Amino acid sequence: MKERSEITTLIQRAQNHDESACQKILNLYKGRIFSYVYRMVKNYHDAEDITFDAFIKCFNALPSFDLSKSFSTWLFTITHNVTMDYFRKNRQEYEYFDDRHASNEDLVQEYEQKRKMERIDQALAMLPPIDRELVILFHKEEYSYQEISGILDMPVTTIKTRLHRARKKLQVLVLQKPKKT
Repeated sequence: MKERSEITTLIQRAQNHDESACQKILNLYKGRIFSYVYRMVKNYHDAEDITFDAFIKCFNALPSFDLSKSFSTWLFTITHNVTMDYFRKNRQEYEYFDDRHASNEDLVQEYEQKRKMERIDQALAMLPPIDRELVILFHKEEYSYQEISGILDMPVTTIKTRLHRARKKLQVLVLQKPKKT
C-alpha cells in the first residue's frame, strides 16, 4: 500500500474529478475489497457485483470524505454496508472462504493443513454472522479494534468482547470431532 500522503494526494485529485486518480485508487484497493467480499459471500460473480457497487458508492461519496480519517477504514465501511444490503436482499447467511493454501512441503503436512483449514471453515460457518465478520476483519484483513468499530459502527468494547467469545467458540468447534455425513 502507498504511504498516507500519496493516498491523500490521490483522494484530493479524485475529489476534483481526476479519472486517473480514481483508477489508481480502484487499482490499489480492488484486490483487498474483492477478497473480503468473496470470503463473505462465497460467490465470485456476486463478489464482483458487490465490489463494483462499493466502489461506485465510494466515488459518489468521495467529495464528502474527511481527509483526516483513514481512507481504507472508510472504504471497508462502505463495502460492509453494501455487503449487508446484498444479504438483506437475498436473505442469505454470511459465508466465509479462506484463500490460504497449504505449503508444498510434504504431502502429510499439506493434508493436515487442508484438514485444519476445512475444520476452521466449518467452524466459522457455525458462528453467528456478526462473529464471523469480526473474525474475518480482525484476523484476515488485520484491522484494529478501532477500525472495525468504525466499519461496523459498534463500540470497541463490544468488538473486543464479541471477538473474544467468537475465538473461544471457534476453538471449541474446531476441536470437536467431525460428524460423519
